[in-house]
Amino acid sequence: MKIKKSTRLVGIIKRIFNVRAWIDFDRVRAFTAYLAAGFQKMFIPQQTEAGESFEAAVARMNLSEQELQAKQIALYRLSLLMCLVAVGIFAYSIYHLYYGSYRAVIVSLVLVLVALVLAFRYHFWYFQIKERKLGCSIREWYREGLKGDKR
Repeated sequence: MKIKKSTRLVGIIKRIFNVRAWIDFDRVRAFTAYLAAGFQKMFIPQQTEAGESFEAAVARMNLSEQELQAKQIALYRLSLLMCLVAVGIFAYSIYHLYYGSYRAVIVSLVLVLVALVLAFRYHFWYFQIKERKLGCSIREWYREGLKGDKR
């Protein structure tokens, strides 16, 4: 096999016009692979693993019935508190809207969303303790936890 030697001029031009280094090809390729894997994980259904039962989690954490009741009440109160905080911040955003401070309105509305997310989280945990079931779906929480439908 014959080894092909490049001329000195070609080597100099390759070093000067190194387009691969200019566009940081290796990093772009790695980031593209990362994005593709993320989209595959997001949009292609994954195999669900068998989760832990409620009784097994209670036994693992050594929780008594009184502690569960206390946590249930505390989570319910926290969810109500976060809803009240969201209403208060929303009223504050209306105040800012009235006085024309639009940036403050946007920040206040973002804080309202954060408070509502926390209210959802705490109420969902409360619902799971109340139902004695881990891994409840959003649909179950909505139908049984908020609307009050029976199974």
